[in-house]
Amino acid sequence: MKICAPSKIDNRIVIIGNIGLPAFLMDTPKPVMFDAGMSLMGPAYAEDIEKTLGPRQPDLLCVTHSHYDHLGASSYLKHRFPMLKIAGHPLVGEVMKNPRAVATMKGLSDAIRLLIGSMDQSTEFVPPEIDVALKEGDIIDPGGGLTIRVLGTPGHTRDSLTYYIDPIGAVIPGEALGVVQLDGGICPEFLTDFNSYVASAQKIIAKDPLIILMPHGPSLTKDDAKEFLERVIPAAYTWRDIILECLHESGMDINTASERLFIRLYDPSIISQEKNAFRVNLRAKVSCIARHDHDVL
Repeated sequence: MKICAPSKIDNRIVIIGNIGLPAFLMDTPKPVMFDAGMSLMGPAYAEDIEKTLGPRQPDLLCVTHSHYDHLGASSYLKHRFPMLKIAGHPLVGEVMKNPRAVATMKGLSDAIRLLIGSMDQSTEFVPPEIDVALKEGDIIDPGGGLTIRVLGTPGHTRDSLTYYIDPIGAVIPGEALGVVQLDGGICPEFLTDFNSYVASAQKIIAKDPLIILMPHGPSLTKDDAKEFLERVIPAAYTWRDIILECLHESGMDINTASERLFIRLYDPSIISQEKNAFRVNLRAKVSCIARHDHDVL
């Protein structure tokens, strides 16, 4: 089954936001939110949170990694809900203090805000602070009979975390498993290390999740979740081989290979990602495979 935002997974987990930038809210005694999309989504998330929780405030916002389309609205939400604490890998906090990284995120965020005509000052990208540092093995108890287990899943980024929810078998992987494209294909997202990305995917798959709360597009349950998991690692190797072939044809020139691949792969009828963001991520993948190929040799 495919489930789109806004909707409920069960009486305790709600998908909020929209199909492109969903976030996830646990309606438990200590409400927990996962990821916070782009900065422009702040008002929409806040409205959905208030519809779900009423006068209560979310206790914790767990981010999966340090990208502008996964924590962009964090600062807005913290301003809107003063009791909210932001949790994530310690490296997320370091990235948010890096002027170059923040400038890139702000630029990408502003490009989307301009595109849709939403330049309100309140939705500007403001790098959040991490209040609660999380690591592999940590357990969060939000009450209501659910437990959140933290998995370290680097490869997409160095600071990627996945959240596994017991006993319902739901997993929130960020982009540690890649993203489903508009044509149903999987776009893997190994931006920092290919081997770590595959190992992280294997770790998540070994948990045999029944529900995958996807970072973009519909979330997956039952047979759709199982079918997706079966394709994740083959998709990573297929993309690796495509990139490696183009690198060799380009004399291992990362810029040339990246541009050729962008021309070849970017089709807005298939790729839902904004083209500048796709270009940035594609170059990171090409660089990642170039390093991996050099290490193998």
